[in-house]
Amino acid sequence: MLCLDALGWGERGPLAYERQQELASNLFHLGSSLAGLHAREDQRAAAFLAGLERVDARRVAALGFSMGGYRAWQAAALSDHVAAAASVCWMTGLKEMMVPGNNTLRGQSAFHMLHPGLTRHLDLPDVAGIAAPRPMLFFHGGLDPLFPADGVRTAHDKLRAVWRSQGAGHRLRLKTWPDRGHVFDGEMQDEVHAWLDAVL
Repeated sequence: MLCLDALGWGERGPLAYERQQELASNLFHLGSSLAGLHAREDQRAAAFLAGLERVDARRVAALGFSMGGYRAWQAAALSDHVAAAASVCWMTGLKEMMVPGNNTLRGQSAFHMLHPGLTRHLDLPDVAGIAAPRPMLFFHGGLDPLFPADGVRTAHDKLRAVWRSQGAGHRLRLKTWPDRGHVFDGEMQDEVHAWLDAVL
C-alpha cells in the first residue's frame, strides 16, 4: 500500500487558505496548476508502485475518498499502471456542481481539482471514462451536500454509456447509499475492499 498526501494536506500541510490561493495563483502564472501537479504526482506514484519488485504490477489499484476519490479516478484515467480504481464521494456533472454555494466555486480545495480549459472539451465523467474498460467503482451518499443527486445521476449515465460502449458494463460498479452523507464508513470500506479483491 502506498498512501500519499496531496500538497497542502496531512504531512504536507497545513496549507492555510491565503497560502493555498498564492500557490494556486503562482502555478497558473507559470503555465501550470495545482491540479496538474497532483495529477502528475499521482501518475508517477502509480508507476513507482508498479515498478517495485515486491508488487504485482497487474494488481495496482487506486482508492480514495472525497478529494482522494477524485484523485483515484483521475489516476486511472492518466496511468496504464492503475488496473482498477474505487472513488468514494467524488463524481458529478460539472454543470450540476457549479451552483451557488458549492465548494467548487469557493477556491481553497477547488483549485486542487481545477485543470484550466479542460472542461471546454470534457465533462468530469468524460475524463474518468478514459480509464474504460478497466474496472471502476463509484460510491456516493444520497445525503451528500457536496454532490447533489442530479449531478451524480448525470455522471452515472455518462459513465454507463462509456463502459457499455467498450463491452465492459459489468466492470463498472455504481452505487448510491441513500442514508449516507459525505462519508466512507466501515460498511462502505468493506464493500469496496471486497470489490477490489474480486476484480483484481
